[in-house]
Amino acid sequence: MDSPLIEFDEVSKQFDNQLAVDHLNLAIQPGEFFVLVGSSGSGKTTTLKMINRLVTASAGTIRVAGRSVEDYDLPELRWKIGYVLQQIALFPTMTVAKNVSVIPDMQHLPNRAVRKLVSQLLAEVGLNDHFANRMPRELSGGQQQRVGIIRALAGKPPILLMDEPFSALDPLAREALQGLILKLHRDYQNTVVFVTHDMNEALKLGDRIGIMKNGKLLQVGTPKEITTNPANQFVADFFSNNRYSDLNKILVSQLIETGFMGTSKIIGEDRSAPAVGRSTTLKEVLRLLTSTPLVRVLDARGKSIGWFNNEKVVQFLSTL
Repeated sequence: MDSPLIEFDEVSKQFDNQLAVDHLNLAIQPGEFFVLVGSSGSGKTTTLKMINRLVTASAGTIRVAGRSVEDYDLPELRWKIGYVLQQIALFPTMTVAKNVSVIPDMQHLPNRAVRKLVSQLLAEVGLNDHFANRMPRELSGGQQQRVGIIRALAGKPPILLMDEPFSALDPLAREALQGLILKLHRDYQNTVVFVTHDMNEALKLGDRIGIMKNGKLLQVGTPKEITTNPANQFVADFFSNNRYSDLNKILVSQLIETGFMGTSKIIGEDRSAPAVGRSTTLKEVLRLLTSTPLVRVLDARGKSIGWFNNEKVVQFLSTL
């Protein structure tokens, strides 16, 4: 495994007499999409802001690329880190193009290269060149947030911090931007640290999820690990409060009907892979997937009609 790109070593943060983050230990790998989730006051945003030194740790060490953040000059550190807020903080007196080009201009890129970059980035998020000369007030909330995302990416930082960036948007815009940020993450191969209070959003986006409560990190794991083995009752209840359903009440037939069964031929598919029927529970499917990469689905005549893997099941769970 690669060395962590971001590492928290016994990190605490205290505001007056309130401990916001309590002895946090966490390692985030290069290229990972890591989601911090928790209710209000859990410490997730404070944790995020300590990475780029918007907040200074009271104790412990935070390392980026093997160096303590305190050893970086602040501008040097922040060149490495893009930042997207819930409050869409575009400069209101600048055009879209000027907003996007703030960092490239500071990096002294030639004007022609900057114009090409702005055009490319706008296209990446579904905005054509006509948007370049618009003012932020002329954009919808979803369009403004798209511009905020590409502004954070314009300097090609290896790290992108996102603090509840979609929570103020309507459900359709939110879903569209979730898909967009996953695509951009695949394209840019950067490391994303994403804060949300919504477990369903965490399940959809995260390679791994960290769940926080009262400044403590309760559990870190993949969506499947969090789903099948919550560390304690709080984590289990947090799922329940986020529209999570009893796995014993969900049948394979529901996943088939909602389009989450794989139907394409899998190269090298093992015909001895375990098989389930339409009335099998999702809990049983997940149990089988702990020891096999693939579960086949059979019809009433015993014919194989499709398959499930971990990715398909997690995608389904993110819709609940």
